[in-house]
Amino acid sequence: MQKEFYFDNNPQSDEWDKLWTIRTIEKELEACNRESPPRDLFLSYLPREGKIVDAGCGLGKWVIYLNQHGYDIVGIDNSTIAIAKLKDFDESLQVDLGDILDIHYPENSFDAYISMGIVEHFEDGPTSALNEAYRVLKPNGLVFVSVPTVNVIRRLVRRSLRNIINKLFKSLFLISLVILSSGWGKSKRNLLGTTLAYILPTKRGSYYHFSEYRYSKSELENFLKESGFEVIKTVPHDHYDSKDHAIGLAVDFPFLAARNVADGINLDFQVNSIGRLVSRTLDKISPWIACSSVLCVGRSLKGGQNQAH
Repeated sequence: MQKEFYFDNNPQSDEWDKLWTIRTIEKELEACNRESPPRDLFLSYLPREGKIVDAGCGLGKWVIYLNQHGYDIVGIDNSTIAIAKLKDFDESLQVDLGDILDIHYPENSFDAYISMGIVEHFEDGPTSALNEAYRVLKPNGLVFVSVPTVNVIRRLVRRSLRNIINKLFKSLFLISLVILSSGWGKSKRNLLGTTLAYILPTKRGSYYHFSEYRYSKSELENFLKESGFEVIKTVPHDHYDSKDHAIGLAVDFPFLAARNVADGINLDFQVNSIGRLVSRTLDKISPWIACSSVLCVGRSLKGGQNQAH
């Protein structure tokens, strides 16, 4: 398990509000065609006649995608911005403002529960969210959970060396900027200050805030088992249906990412030519080496042999 932080010198800012403000639903939907692991598992396992909940749906790409494919799906998220965007996009969508740790549905309400990149953001761990998933699922209900994983590169390179590499490239960028620039204005001085603030050592409490955990395959499977699920299938999760996108590489090594960014956020995890070469090479060896996440499909053992809840 790795604990990740994000850099922000404004502790009052909300990273999720910033993300949902910048991103568009149209761009989110494009990712459904690139993310073959969840898409294929959804279409293979989700019950056609059952009720499904996407807990922490964000801008609702899977709510929209599965609704368009005839599934009865509800989306829940605690972001007023995300829910408002979804209502503006299609007012017929079943999307609600809510807390996935206290879902406003009674026990045994759903036949399937989807959680794509959500439960890792709880600093106390994913257990409370998974227990709530168990509560709202019917006996034998299915759970789909994806979390960032400790892939081979993350395990070997680790965050410290990754940061050294990223900061080296930022330093080279800064030097190039100084060489090419003349007549420094206010905007360039601000850029210099922000870059130096990131490169130079800072107190974690001032600039770094908890972002997420990255779990190994076995850790995620164990969390599911402890919450009353049996694991049916576990797969690596990334943008495998695209030669130009790689979530893991774009997130961990920004110098491999394309410059499709806004306010410091990589909008769709597109990689540059070097990133594409690295991604294709590693995927040919094994999709687990640089994958962003691990995705588990589980079945509720409610009414069978499971832990007490």
